[in-house]
Amino acid sequence: MCIAFFTLSQPGYKLILASNRDEFLARPTSPAKWHNFSAPRNDNHVVDQVHEAGLVLSGIDKGAKDGGTWLGMTKDLRVGILTNVRHTQPTPPIKPSTNPPSRGLLLKNFLAAPPTSKLPVVHEYLSTHLDPSAEYEGFNLLLFSLSKSQAEVGYLTNRPVPCLTDLHIPSSSSSLAHETQSAKSNNDSSHIGSRDIESDDHHLPAECFGLSNSPMNQPWPKVIQGEQRMVDTLKEWSKNDESDKELVERMFAVLSHNVPIHKDLDMMSSTTIPLFNFPIRPVQSEEKGINGNDKNESIIHNPTIPVDLPPNPTTPAITTIQPEDKPRWYGTRTSTIIIVKDNGETIFVERDILELDENGNPRKGSDERWVEFQAETKA
Repeated sequence: MCIAFFTLSQPGYKLILASNRDEFLARPTSPAKWHNFSAPRNDNHVVDQVHEAGLVLSGIDKGAKDGGTWLGMTKDLRVGILTNVRHTQPTPPIKPSTNPPSRGLLLKNFLAAPPTSKLPVVHEYLSTHLDPSAEYEGFNLLLFSLSKSQAEVGYLTNRPVPCLTDLHIPSSSSSLAHETQSAKSNNDSSHIGSRDIESDDHHLPAECFGLSNSPMNQPWPKVIQGEQRMVDTLKEWSKNDESDKELVERMFAVLSHNVPIHKDLDMMSSTTIPLFNFPIRPVQSEEKGINGNDKNESIIHNPTIPVDLPPNPTTPAITTIQPEDKPRWYGTRTSTIIIVKDNGETIFVERDILELDENGNPRKGSDERWVEFQAETKA
């Protein structure tokens, strides 16, 4: 599970994005760094200098054989976020393959393309994956291309049917959304573009959007609440004329909201997922699931664990899969902030929230990766 909030309309900024990654703490992962996934080699089997330096800034999911990612960006300001979709089932006859491809490849392949004149255009890239998306398990894929003055933004989901939405960002106070679907349904995504995304009036608050583990037009409560928290936070930050460092900390605060997790539905209201121990078991409940379906309900065997988890920076975090006799600890592993200014100045911060020590015991994260770089922008 993951969640992200973003705005494209804060004056002076191309993008402000804040995201949490929720995952089993034992899932092997490489922290965010500059890399190229698997850099191509020339005829002499040598990696060229451009690729050797690293073009992609992201973590790597080593729990998947193809080593994809859930969030990342490039030096030429391609940015992407990938989440899975829960509870929303595919509309028949659509169903995933019996051996579905890795969802992490959808974002990996977008970011891994080398910087050439034939860079993947957001719409073209998503269009090539529209029909094949039915083969995957449920996902949301949100992509940005920010190198030009006019941002290109696109959104692809395959639940309940494959649906592609282009989010065009005009200079007026309205936005246009163009939707393409491979099948007719009631999955109306037009509201995504019906809200103001950018305004020429710098006194108006930034318009903020969120995405979690449901289709973008069916936001969970924590998405709606988080969007408003981000709007309020940016207004306060602007009013106080604070620094970018203070903006980063304010965005981390937006991501920190949480509620105790006692049942599966509680995850729809908690921006940060507190530490808890799987497994979960299906139960019949009087409460309705997000689709009004009782069978989607689950109860956490061990609800939120109110234990003290002091950080311990002297021992390394675990990087291998947990033994079967260990608890399956789950929660928000990392929070990430991406800030891109109009002039290309970029800040990327990934902060550890929960991790396992070398003995497989959970603890608070104690590290962060703070990267600043100057991206090249085009008129």
